[in-house]
Amino acid sequence: MSSDKNTPLDPEAIDPESLDRATYNRVVGPALQAAAETAAKRGHKHLFDDMAAMLALVEMVTRLADLYRAHDPQAAAEKATLIDNAATAACVMVFQEAELPPEAIGQCLAALETAYEQIQAQSVIEPGRRYIAMAGSHLDDQEREDARHCLIQASEHIIAAIEAWRGESH
Repeated sequence: MSSDKNTPLDPEAIDPESLDRATYNRVVGPALQAAAETAAKRGHKHLFDDMAAMLALVEMVTRLADLYRAHDPQAAAEKATLIDNAATAACVMVFQEAELPPEAIGQCLAALETAYEQIQAQSVIEPGRRYIAMAGSHLDDQEREDARHCLIQASEHIIAAIEAWRGESH
């Protein structure tokens, strides 16, 4: 989530409002919509209280940011800091919408970062990556509805993989 593993995430330093419209529409918005829809289908009224869906959000935004860098390196270079922090900004948006106080947001970000590092190290969420790649291609072609469907599939696969992994590790 953060570009420097030694720096704790500071919700005050990540301003979701600093995301420009193009970056939001290409990297954050589609993933946020898919994660929220998936969490709702799973019975969670709010995205922030579904840890697996939040981890899916982080993975989708992280991968979409990587794809954006590959698709439009010049634009991505100009917005490198925004893109590097897009996953964290997306999480801050979710937590702010839930009206969590800044100290709680910081704690939630730290917990998410730790969990994300664990599932990355264990290669738990690989099953969703191909759907994220397909979504990225659809976004490149301005096919937002097709991208949404792919991201929902990615979210569902990532969540299923996380829950299977949790079941094995407990």
